[in-house]
Amino acid sequence: MDELDLKILNILQADADIPNNRLAKMVSLSPSAVLGRVRKLKKAGVIRKFVAILDEEKLRTPMVAYVFVTLSPHKPSVAQSFLKKILENPYVTECSHITGDADYMLRVVARDIPEYRKILMERLISLKEVETVRTWFVLKTEKRDTRLPVFEEDRPGEEER
Repeated sequence: MDELDLKILNILQADADIPNNRLAKMVSLSPSAVLGRVRKLKKAGVIRKFVAILDEEKLRTPMVAYVFVTLSPHKPSVAQSFLKKILENPYVTECSHITGDADYMLRVVARDIPEYRKILMERLISLKEVETVRTWFVLKTEKRDTRLPVFEEDRPGEEER
């Protein structure tokens, strides 16, 4: 990837719905050249997919919980079985394999406490792979961004870390 690819990625992260001719103008390339670059980035897997980011409050799913799950027993087959079920759970918007006291951290959305309780009882603690579940509720999200830093000059130098 060169500097133009990085610039294209940065623009697409801010607005994936940008018309190709406008994107081309912003990076000083022809529309066909930009389209070719975007296709290459998709084919290389740098761009996984384009999505719409929805407003949780307007969809009446404003409650967010981080759920820490410990599995038992600790075997690859147990983890695979658990992950298969989690990937099918529409209320789980993120699942991360983590270190520490828990095995996985889930981001779960719900309308309210009664809905979260139903999700917890029917879709999490009822799983045979789950040993323990601990929940932290989000009071307010101060920052949520899907963009990744793609320019090397945007990353902190060694002296800033």
